[in-house]
Amino acid sequence: MSYWVDSTAQPSHPELTESTEADVAVVGAGIAGVSTATFLAEEGHDVVLLEANQVARQTTGHTTAKVTVAHGLRYHYLIETFGEERARLYADANRTALEEMASRVDERNVDCEFTRASAYSYVPSLKKEKKVEREVDAARRLGLDASYVTEVPAPVDAAAGVRYDDQAHFHPRKYLLSLLDAFEDRGGRIYDDTRVTEMETGSPHRLRTDSGRVEADDVVVATHYPFYKRLLYSMRTLPGQEYILTGTVDGEVPEDLYFSAGPKTHSFRPIPTDDGTMLLVEGHRHPTGTGGDTARLVREIESFATSRFPIEEFTYRWSAQDYMTMDRVPYIGTISPFSDSVYVVTGFGGWGMTHGTVAGLLLTDLVAGRENEWERLYDPNRIPPVRSMKRLPKAGANMLKQFAKGHRPLGDGESVPDLEPGDGRVVNVDGETLGLYRTEDGEWRAVSGTCTYSGCTLKWNPAGESWDCPCDGSRYTVDGRVFDGPAQEDLRRRAVSVRRS
Repeated sequence: MSYWVDSTAQPSHPELTESTEADVAVVGAGIAGVSTATFLAEEGHDVVLLEANQVARQTTGHTTAKVTVAHGLRYHYLIETFGEERARLYADANRTALEEMASRVDERNVDCEFTRASAYSYVPSLKKEKKVEREVDAARRLGLDASYVTEVPAPVDAAAGVRYDDQAHFHPRKYLLSLLDAFEDRGGRIYDDTRVTEMETGSPHRLRTDSGRVEADDVVVATHYPFYKRLLYSMRTLPGQEYILTGTVDGEVPEDLYFSAGPKTHSFRPIPTDDGTMLLVEGHRHPTGTGGDTARLVREIESFATSRFPIEEFTYRWSAQDYMTMDRVPYIGTISPFSDSVYVVTGFGGWGMTHGTVAGLLLTDLVAGRENEWERLYDPNRIPPVRSMKRLPKAGANMLKQFAKGHRPLGDGESVPDLEPGDGRVVNVDGETLGLYRTEDGEWRAVSGTCTYSGCTLKWNPAGESWDCPCDGSRYTVDGRVFDGPAQEDLRRRAVSVRRS
């Protein structure tokens, strides 16, 4: 469990068990969905918010919660790929989102530990110095207040870096829960445990769940990965995971936000708590389902942290997943050229706090019929820029390779492996692919080992304690419940007879 989830109470909302109507239905209650629903309700729209699990608990509940325009070394790439005009839209959108969040916190006196800080993107080697210089120049051309630095106020190897002042970090759950209060105050309706399984477009659109229906003039699909028109996005969005630790430190914790742009990326930031300031450290992003021994990756992050900070105790460990688009710019807008009143939000690529707010601002304008200059940059139906096309063959080859590996049958097996408590493995038992897990008290659990969406063979992720699909990024709990990715159906539970060799 993440610190953000553990340190906040979970509000209770009913499951949708009847038919209802609304001006707008927003599907997915993370920062993008909640922001969009709240902003629309504040403009007088009748909005219903549908969440398959519990609000603000999934992706946004497992973020690093950095609110910043500093998205690594991004701006030189954007100018080279999209041109200066559209790169400026990216900078403007994220800067506007940062200030929108700060304004809401200030005006409503939201207690979410929203703290201004500098953000550093640094490289450990002078070989990357020219890259940093180009990045600073690009950011300044786009109107961002970026500074070139040769050292950072943290115990890390930094040969050069970019500094952005007046950025922020915060408690994402407390912020979203305040937005939900504002949403309900404006008449918004929230339904938990309400997974949308089907949508029939028309006038109005009809959304079906296991136990209810919604009719709405406009629909926003903010489900991290779209449940509707999924095939349009399966080859254009790449799922990736990373691992996050928090710990107490004997001494001072750095006050700012840090992101290393080296070959092995890490980021870290402070977390103010009632018992003092904790340190959050994140790293080792890899394609979902391909991390190998992910427990080893977590140990490497622990080693990074303990070698640089006097860690007293690691307090929380969790994993996070996000999707990246081929050209590194999120998709925010109409879900297809033929669906003017169905909108999608996906592909934040690790920078969801500002982009979730960008989505709320942009989609509110689109639903209201207002022009917004950000639309042409974030258009999900855009043609990828020529300069980004060179990434497509490699990315496509990697996806096809993973898809082929995922469909490769396992070797025949006749017995259950002797797993240690807390461990899992996907095996072939008597001709059936099973995901086997042994609980800490020694009990055995078994689920189908095949993804319910793509049919690929799942991988056990020890760090995330999940069954992960290497083909599409679907993730399932130990007991087989889907909690991320495009899959709609849970894994079937299986009986297993423990017969060891």
